[in-house]
Amino acid sequence: MSTEALRINEDILHELMLYMGPVEHAAAALVAHRWTPPAQKALYRSITFRVYGESELECPGPQLVETLKHHSHLRALVRQISIHASTSQEMDWMDMFSEESLRNFTYICWPRNAFSPALLQKDAIRTVPHLTAHGPMDAAGLQACFELPLMETLELDLSDWDLRMASSRPPMRMVLPTLDVTVDASRARNLEHLYVHIQCICQPIVIAILAALAHQLRSLHIHVSPGAKLDSRGSWAKEFIGHVRRGANLTRVVFSGFPESHAAFSARNIAQQTHPYSQAALSARWQQWERTQQVQPFLNVIAQQSALEHLGCIDGLYTEELFRTLPHTMRALDFYVDEETFGCEGALLDLLGRVEEDGLFLRRVTFFAAEERRTLFGVIEAACKENGVDFVFFPVVTPLNNPPTRPAIAWD
Repeated sequence: MSTEALRINEDILHELMLYMGPVEHAAAALVAHRWTPPAQKALYRSITFRVYGESELECPGPQLVETLKHHSHLRALVRQISIHASTSQEMDWMDMFSEESLRNFTYICWPRNAFSPALLQKDAIRTVPHLTAHGPMDAAGLQACFELPLMETLELDLSDWDLRMASSRPPMRMVLPTLDVTVDASRARNLEHLYVHIQCICQPIVIAILAALAHQLRSLHIHVSPGAKLDSRGSWAKEFIGHVRRGANLTRVVFSGFPESHAAFSARNIAQQTHPYSQAALSARWQQWERTQQVQPFLNVIAQQSALEHLGCIDGLYTEELFRTLPHTMRALDFYVDEETFGCEGALLDLLGRVEEDGLFLRRVTFFAAEERRTLFGVIEAACKENGVDFVFFPVVTPLNNPPTRPAIAWD
């Protein structure tokens, strides 16, 4: 078959690769020289390099590197690279890419403590507009993520940082190592979109990052791990609100994820109150710390005292007050629901009924929930339709191990 007859459309190729297994990939490679330029562009625009696996089919990284070394026309097609590796020596091949040749770089090191700040200083990576980093686990690695002068979008997975740096129990001394971390974002002047995955809501590392970046951000997305405790220190919430207020350009703030249920939260509070050491044995300082650990519905305040147009809400961080005082400028609301009922349904229905009368700009309401809870939002969907508001239901697959949505960022 001639190359003229073999016209593989990019969309068709994506479908083929989606359902192929490793064996089929190898077979497809045998006829790669017959693929048309559009097909090659689709294949090499985004590549993944891995150096762990039991066979060459499971670990195609070295073969991919050899191909790119010997075929410069394929190397020129690469725009996105995802690396799954453990040492910087395994990634020296990145030197074959020049400055500003990549649009997107993802770094997932294994083990997690092998994060290499030096890798981010390679020419092609240092000049990417979009960086995704799973890790780092220390201050040096974190700072390296803010040394990219052309970066516009940063996605950080700091869930392992949280596990290592913060105890799952209230600290006896009220001192967290993350409080000593500072971030210098003076080189990341183009950074406008930030996504952070953390282990629980009140992590001080978030405040450290916002202290350096809030004034220049346009969108902020914070994702919490599944089952995260609904502890939100009053002092943390106050600082967070203050940084959001400083964000003159900040129009989108999203808290996403499915933390512990209200039932689990209540049960934990009861257990703490009845624990033999919670009242008698603990010091006054411990008791004061516990009093600051109540859930703060700070999203109410953020909605009222900022210029946001898009707000994403986790159960427990807002109340019906959010809907009663929602500013006219709000255009989109997201809700992450993992309960049997949506407790604020009445308040939301009242808000929808006032959209036209009060001249509200609200245009979209989105619910993220398990598929089996789709019918829970039937009345809300009908009210949205009646009042000219788009209703979106986003089914989330359980168990909820991954972020249910990505930031509202245009992928390159």
